[in-house]
Amino acid sequence: MKMEEGRGKIKEEVFVLKPLTHKQLSEMYGVSWLTFQNWIKKVEKEVGKKTGHFYHVPQVQKIFQLFGIPKQINVSVSDVEELFKSQA
Repeated sequence: MKMEEGRGKIKEEVFVLKPLTHKQLSEMYGVSWLTFQNWIKKVEKEVGKKTGHFYHVPQVQKIFQLFGIPKQINVSVSDVEELFKSQA
């Protein structure tokens, strides 16, 4: 993920795959909570139900595979390959 850091410099941040909430995922995709809820309902059998408030790492990977990686996340091609082969 890229973030602005004073005077036009760009700071690279490493995105760490971790458990995420429904709200965090909806914000990452730039959609409302309700829209994301409708998306997830359609693929719930593939993703599985969240535990408490969180989708666990394998579920987040599956969501990224099904819906694509959110645009705000800056990942390399090798990271994408790693993400998609780990669930294959």
